[in-house]
Amino acid sequence: MTELEANKSASRRLYEEVFSRGNLDAADEIMDAGAVSHGPGAPPSVGTAQIKRQAMALRSAFPDFKVTLQDQIAEGDRVCSRWTGGGIHTADMVLPPPMGTVPASGKELAFDEIRVDRFDGGRIVESWFIPDRFTMWNALGLIGTPRP
Repeated sequence: MTELEANKSASRRLYEEVFSRGNLDAADEIMDAGAVSHGPGAPPSVGTAQIKRQAMALRSAFPDFKVTLQDQIAEGDRVCSRWTGGGIHTADMVLPPPMGTVPASGKELAFDEIRVDRFDGGRIVESWFIPDRFTMWNALGLIGTPRP
């Protein structure tokens, strides 16, 4: 297996094991302890705690949460992945302020995310991710549907 293939496999494991299966310990195998994650609207986080919190928040609100990897491209030390996650919203979901807690809706929904992982020594050391929060928040009734 080439280094690019190994890096792609590690990124895929992050979605399949941590998010789909809830195996939080896998994050510590895949990511460096000092990994820096950059997401929209928040300061960078360091380590694996934040991704574990995100996975648990989704898996708590959507116990049947599953991830499907749609596309993956690798070059140099980077892997770019586009994935879709979804499930049935059967439990309250805690969102960051000002959203707060969203009661279970019973709705099935899905959203996409694009993530770029930078690797060093076979582990993710830095990531940039852009989740499609608009689709999720719209499906949950937190924001209105734009008019045509």
